[in-house]
Amino acid sequence: MKFVFVGLLLGAFARGQAAEKTSPNENLDRAVAPGCGNLLRELDSSLEQVVSKVSPAVVQIRVSGYGPEETRGHTDAARIVRQHAIGSGVIVDPDGYIVTNAHVVEEAQRVRVVVTLPRSSSWVEPEPVRSQQIFAATILGRHNKSDLALLKIEARHLPVINLRPDLRVHQGELVFAIGSPEGLRDTVTMGVVSAVRPQTDTNDPMFYIQTDMPLNPGNSGGPLVDIDGNLVGH
Repeated sequence: MKFVFVGLLLGAFARGQAAEKTSPNENLDRAVAPGCGNLLRELDSSLEQVVSKVSPAVVQIRVSGYGPEETRGHTDAARIVRQHAIGSGVIVDPDGYIVTNAHVVEEAQRVRVVVTLPRSSSWVEPEPVRSQQIFAATILGRHNKSDLALLKIEARHLPVINLRPDLRVHQGELVFAIGSPEGLRDTVTMGVVSAVRPQTDTNDPMFYIQTDMPLNPGNSGGPLVDIDGNLVGH
């Protein structure tokens, strides 16, 4: 009887150890996998919807002009050379009105806007040359204090991002910056609104939106949008 009793104790101890080894993982799988997996999929789907909604109205802006050549040495003579810059913009009216940053088109002699045509169904094959159309742009006005400029191209029925004067931006709100830098389209970075700050001068209507998101080179002038694809800043 003593040997049988010891055998039963050893068997129970082994089953207890097996239960201790498997139960934490099983509990973790049951608690984490279904919920987190669904949340991540919902977030991924939401991001895709925002990008697909906003990106058709995001354009690339190519600026050229003349200016002094940048040199490291100190010389008395300045050499004038042709200069190029790339930025982004957003179409705000279907008849070809585009908003960008004022510094993007500062001292520009020539401004061109690259509008991306609807993408094909394939995401793997290289994009054909005809997927982009280039328009000459006219600078209608600039407001240096707000760093905004309005451009006009001769095109109609363009996709737009509507301006909503009733929209309010809140601290902690999730926002996205979408641009078209260096020939790449639909580049997206994500962050949160760190602060919404008015000017210290009560007579100044300017408000500043501070975010923590990284920006790709050439993203200047591209839209800052909320989770619904509304334009909240540049």
